[in-house]
Amino acid sequence: MSALRGAWIPSREDPELAMLEEVDWSVAPGDFWVVAGQPGSGKSHLLEAAAGLLPLMRGECWLFGAPWLGMSAAARRQVRRRVGFIFTDGGRLFGHLTVLQNVALALCYHEACAFERVRERVESVLDRTGVTAWADRYPQRLSRSMRQRVALARALALGPDVLFLDNPLSGLDAGQSRWWLEFLPGWLSGRSAVDGSSMTLVVATDDLRPWLTVARQFGVIRGRRWAALGGVDAIRGSRDPLVRDLLAEGGGG
Repeated sequence: MSALRGAWIPSREDPELAMLEEVDWSVAPGDFWVVAGQPGSGKSHLLEAAAGLLPLMRGECWLFGAPWLGMSAAARRQVRRRVGFIFTDGGRLFGHLTVLQNVALALCYHEACAFERVRERVESVLDRTGVTAWADRYPQRLSRSMRQRVALARALALGPDVLFLDNPLSGLDAGQSRWWLEFLPGWLSGRSAVDGSSMTLVVATDDLRPWLTVARQFGVIRGRRWAALGGVDAIRGSRDPLVRDLLAEGGGG
């Protein structure tokens, strides 16, 4: 589904500087990965590279069995629809569009159609993500937590096969965090039950604790290097100082 092979991932601020080196990582259909690391370690960069959003310095990015650099423009557009990404900074919504318009925009673009044709699907996903009451509001009138939910609705409206979420619990209170931790596994299993397809989730976080009961595979970034750690038992039993820090009280979201 998504794979990085021998990937050197640059810093967005300085493309000549490697943020991560020699990353070899594969995400398979149905996986639920959590990528952990201290703030500034490169988690966002790793997710953006795996989603084809950040060009590599060296190495390869493969998406759905094909090299990203070798794809035609038409093939890339098809792949883009299958990859959802939730950014950590308020979802990167368009301030001049309402919630309803923000969620419909990508769907209308990919299907080259008018809004009325997708209204039912948009309203359905707004309802599922609990933001129907804010459909006619503009993003600047919403809290950060609600903007993140709108970004989630926008991504899910496209029916992606893989969803990348960059620190989705950051800055949220316990109630809002609980909503995400209940919604994501429910959506994952619900989609498989409905149409038989496997949705895939990849989450970046500064704090491992909230994800121990829902995620299946864990990895960590340290010193510009990526390492897979295994399942929840490996995390709970780890004596690695970094892993213990990421499990400590007072970690980020």
